[in-house]
Amino acid sequence: MRRFISKKRIKLPRYKIYFLKLILFFLFIIFLNISLNIYLSKTNHQTLLNTFGASSFGNLLPSYNLFTKDKLFYHNVYGFSPDIPVSNPNSNITDLLVSKPVVYLYNTFQTSKYKNNYYNTYNINPVVTEASLIFQEYLKKEEIPALVELESVAKTLKDNNIPYNLSYRGSRLLLEKAYNNNKSLKYFFDLQISDSNYEDTTISIDNKSYAKILFVVGTDNNAYHDNEVFARSLNDLIIQFNPNLTRGISLRGGEGYQGVYNQDFNTNCLLIQVGGHENTIAEVNRTLKVLAAVFSSYLKEHL
Repeated sequence: MRRFISKKRIKLPRYKIYFLKLILFFLFIIFLNISLNIYLSKTNHQTLLNTFGASSFGNLLPSYNLFTKDKLFYHNVYGFSPDIPVSNPNSNITDLLVSKPVVYLYNTFQTSKYKNNYYNTYNINPVVTEASLIFQEYLKKEEIPALVELESVAKTLKDNNIPYNLSYRGSRLLLEKAYNNNKSLKYFFDLQISDSNYEDTTISIDNKSYAKILFVVGTDNNAYHDNEVFARSLNDLIIQFNPNLTRGISLRGGEGYQGVYNQDFNTNCLLIQVGGHENTIAEVNRTLKVLAAVFSSYLKEHL
């Protein structure tokens, strides 16, 4: 009679099984990351923001447009209801302004970033250009039409063989182009991020933290006194709201400074530092709401 010899099962040591599972786990993470990046690159940015807002905060419908003319993504995220007016509802500044843009918002250093928070999970980077877009929306609430520069300063530098240390020449080309296409522009704000530490760029008001504002005026411009007068007017209005929200006015020129900051283009041209690298978009958002109201008050007095 024939005997059947059973084959012994080969058993892998337990540590090898764990090691294999670990490898498979990392491969899955890599695959997921690659798939997500491919998805994000092909997904409309607006759709992503809408989905993110609806899923994360539970107060938006998937079809809700976050950047409609009277509703803003940042209002919903940071607790500013779009139904609450920023300024006096009885005022009508549109009687003083034309429907075309009167404010030009740009960022000489477009890749500068505020502090990362949970938004980087969704590949939404808190770059300074976001501050310009937020400010544009708050100005719109104040019935002040504004234009945000979205063309790349870095590409402009490259296309015109301008070195990075002369970035203001690149933003100047875009500024001139914008003005040539929109002669209605009267005010020009270069929003930037300060290198100062968090303690110097942040203030608490009513238990909420705000990013401080610093107005920078270049003294290598022969007509800088006019720019300084404009800066002091805005600064005085901010002081009326809260004297600690502003870091004042910094006059910069001579060796070691750019000294002009494109302010020779127009006496209503300013460099405004809103917070620093350690501030969050939430803190910047609160400050820009105040700045928009302040600028609206300025226009009512000077138009």
